[in-house]
Amino acid sequence: MELKYVVGGLLAVSGGVLALNGFINANQEYINLGIAGMFLSAIVLIIKSSKYVKKESLDIILKSQKEVFNNLLNNLKLEGNAIYIPPYENLPSGGIFIPLHENFDIDLARFDEGTLFLTDVPNEKAMGLLMASLGKELLKKYEEHLEASVSSVPDVESAASSVLKTLGLANRVYIEENGEDLRVIVDPEFSCEPNGCEKLPCPICASIFLGLAKATNQLISIQNFQKKEHGIEITAKKIGGVREWM
Repeated sequence: MELKYVVGGLLAVSGGVLALNGFINANQEYINLGIAGMFLSAIVLIIKSSKYVKKESLDIILKSQKEVFNNLLNNLKLEGNAIYIPPYENLPSGGIFIPLHENFDIDLARFDEGTLFLTDVPNEKAMGLLMASLGKELLKKYEEHLEASVSSVPDVESAASSVLKTLGLANRVYIEENGEDLRVIVDPEFSCEPNGCEKLPCPICASIFLGLAKATNQLISIQNFQKKEHGIEITAKKIGGVREWM
């Protein structure tokens, strides 16, 4: 996958979320920003070659995307960290759920690929934001590299390392599994400040955890993101399978 598709996807997702949030909250500024993001996405996607999308441009876009999403999460007052959901009937590609409260519940029966804001639930603890697309295109590339679905943690580590290095997005990916605990190290090729990534990361880290959720068939709860000398270190925990949360 060319870098332009990663950049275009980031802009499209950011623009769509902003426009929808602006429409729901009658905020014309967010609507305008959202439309602008989607327009820029279309421009990026018609670029002939990824050679014209420099790493500096990716740095700027990722930084802008993070600011947008952080503002969105703050406005929605989402307190919980991201939960990665493996594929099941309602979400064939899996998804990412950011709970309204730290003490959360998940009603997977109410999820679907068309849902963004989950509010129509009997229990406020089950409210939150559902991202059904973030990172899934990169995960497809991992599986194309493997020529099979990811079915183990080493599968995810090997495929993510190879694909992200080929795309010039990360030097390496290291994954350590210890019972229910997961430790992931990503050494990105671009400037990365992981503030707020425990709630909503970039598509690169999202693709890795979507892969881990699929490979383990478990929901995965992000615990912490830290920037260290060897890269971005992320801790997470497996919290049970789909049937346990239905």
